[in-house]
Amino acid sequence: MLAADLTEKHALRVTWLGLFANLILAIAKGFIGTIAHSSALIADAGHSVSDLLSDSITLWAVHMAGVPKDKNHPYGHGKFETVGTFIVAIFLLLTGVGVAWHVLNKIDTPEVPGTAALWMAGIAICFKEALFHVTRMVGRRSGSRVLLANAWHHRSDAISSVAALVGIGGAQWGIPLMDPIAGVLVAGLIIKTGIDIGYESIRELTDETVEEEVISELGHILAEIDGVDHFHEMRARRMGPQLLVDLHIEVDSMMSISAAHQVAERVRLRILDELPAVNEVLVHVDAEDDFVESKGGIEETKDIVLMRPQTEIESDVKKILTEIPEIQGITHIYCHYLNQELTVQVNILLDEEMQIRDAQKIASKARMKIEEIKDIDVADLHLELDDTL
Repeated sequence: MLAADLTEKHALRVTWLGLFANLILAIAKGFIGTIAHSSALIADAGHSVSDLLSDSITLWAVHMAGVPKDKNHPYGHGKFETVGTFIVAIFLLLTGVGVAWHVLNKIDTPEVPGTAALWMAGIAICFKEALFHVTRMVGRRSGSRVLLANAWHHRSDAISSVAALVGIGGAQWGIPLMDPIAGVLVAGLIIKTGIDIGYESIRELTDETVEEEVISELGHILAEIDGVDHFHEMRARRMGPQLLVDLHIEVDSMMSISAAHQVAERVRLRILDELPAVNEVLVHVDAEDDFVESKGGIEETKDIVLMRPQTEIESDVKKILTEIPEIQGITHIYCHYLNQELTVQVNILLDEEMQIRDAQKIASKARMKIEEIKDIDVADLHLELDDTL
């Protein structure tokens, strides 16, 4: 079984576990809270109901995030996890407001809850804290944001049960108002959790910059790869549990395309190997430094002045060189567009019996003629020794 499939399987298992636990706790808290007349425990039952809804959404989000890429989702379905996290946050906010409204309506007539409510709150704390640790462990292993959000949802429920426990205990010790006050506190914790989780999901949906440690780690990796002279414009954005990375590397300006491609592939595979959270890397190869840093510290690409394409340059060069009868052929023409200048490298064939001094004169003549061509700044002539090329 593939690691990704195994991770999804574990994520689904722990979510189903949480769902059944929350179902039992919601029913038990609601029933005992009602018969024991505890506003705090009823509020806590409302939190468990929101956990139940959260687990259902998490199941959907984890399943959708595991769906392979398709025509309509070329980057995969990872964002569905973020959408699921945002929906969880909305449910938390609505639950918190509803619980607060219920408790505030009963605060004028507080009642002393029964002992059963105290026991129920204690049992709920143990269950929810255990669920928090298990879910967080699986979430960290899988890198799933929605699982981590659900884990903290379990923790917030455990904290709210602690508040309920304190409120119920205080009411039994002679301060009846402690129970509804604890209920309001529980509602506040639910609302705060919803705001925190919602804010993180909005950051991800709007492609806000990922953690600095990710960018820093990319820098360390690139600094160790042979052939990478410089690197810049490193960006990463989240797609649910995964990261998409794109960056620019600068290589030797005279390096061939195939060699530069090898360097780029070395970069891509090294990042995928050392950063498991990254599932896609786009490497842009530059032959020169093509960016400037603005006052705000943002890297911006320099303004590029486009010159004529290589096909037109080649045509002009060949036309010029046909006017020199001593040149028997042209084997290669290379155009190097660097620093807004064009350098043309030309490999020519001459009579194999020609003396070197005469060949140099012909090359010098050809160079001067080529440099008269529009856009060409420098001509570099090479004598080809093998006429079979």
